[in-house]
Amino acid sequence: MLTETRTFIRLGLLSIVGLAFYYGHLFLGMVGSAWLFKALAVSFLIATVPLPIIVANNRKLFPALEKRTKQLLVMAAMLLLVHHFLMTFIFVMFLPEGRIF
Repeated sequence: MLTETRTFIRLGLLSIVGLAFYYGHLFLGMVGSAWLFKALAVSFLIATVPLPIIVANNRKLFPALEKRTKQLLVMAAMLLLVHHFLMTFIFVMFLPEGRIF
């Protein structure tokens, strides 16, 4: 159970770094190579996929949390996954290389 909690925390932190990557590249053009930023976008999406699965299927993950708080955690993980999916889709399919705005 401890390893699942650590995995969830590490993947969650990696997903938050993904948020910084998406908006950093979108507004500042942080990555110069189109191949590299597409690969990073897909990597952050793949790292985010297990988050809602871990939270929804493991009832012993955070035993101190109430049921309502766990439901909010599941919804937050799902919203993070949807956000990463949409941003990855936009990055890979539509965005040109370099700064956008």
